[in-house]
Amino acid sequence: MRAVVRQVETAAARKMPILIRGETGTGKEQLARHAHAASGRTGAFIPVNCAALPESLIESELFGYAEGAFTGARRGGAIGLVREADGGTLFLDEIGDMPVALQAVLLRLLDDWTVRPVGGVRTKVDIFLVSATNARLDTAVVEGRFRSDLLYRLNTLEVTLPRLRDRGDFDAIVRHLLDAIDPSCEITPADIAHLATRSWPGNIRELRNVLARFTLAAADGLSSEMQREDVAVHPPEVAPGSLHDTHKARILAVYAETAGNVSETARRLGVSRNTIYRALGQKKPE
Repeated sequence: MRAVVRQVETAAARKMPILIRGETGTGKEQLARHAHAASGRTGAFIPVNCAALPESLIESELFGYAEGAFTGARRGGAIGLVREADGGTLFLDEIGDMPVALQAVLLRLLDDWTVRPVGGVRTKVDIFLVSATNARLDTAVVEGRFRSDLLYRLNTLEVTLPRLRDRGDFDAIVRHLLDAIDPSCEITPADIAHLATRSWPGNIRELRNVLARFTLAAADGLSSEMQREDVAVHPPEVAPGSLHDTHKARILAVYAETAGNVSETARRLGVSRNTIYRALGQKKPE
């Protein structure tokens, strides 16, 4: 991992296109953000989910449009994702799922780094390009689902992030994640060793979610629930029933995702409904 990070930092400083491979949850976007920081560029980091771009709106989403360019265009037009990344980094996530129509559009951009908004005039952009995929692009090229000429433009540096179960720094990853979730929680070496025996198909993302549930359960005093998960995270010494701001922020985020469904929020986080009500400042209904 240290060698991968060093390579990425060097390529970023030279504005060389980087392709990051790895399974879902291995930290591809985190590495892309690190590359952006290492590049020293002052512009924004703009992530683009290539699989989510509707083919009918590809050009307007990427390159923007002028006012009145088409029916429904908003007043003043739109700058587009590519121009938002001007002076910064454009991160193309899930590039292996990019529609073929979008591949042709992107290839034109890489030819001369010129953007032409729909109904507007051409503009040059200065962009550092980072892409990521969990797909086998070489197989996709053979099957005709991905353009070989585009692949050669994207992978000046190609790095692969290993699966969590294959990494040798599991202990450091656990402690780093736990410190980010709740620095006051502690975990024993034996517990970390037990966690390391799991297969972790969701990689670091899955581990982060598990640790977040444990810290919430620890704050709520749900020792039996932690035993069912077969790992112990030790709660800080706080007044009974209190919640740290980090816990509360996580609860509120999931509460919003579930459109205010307390039961679903509790299920997703693996805590009691009482915990959710306390975070919301509400009393549990009779």
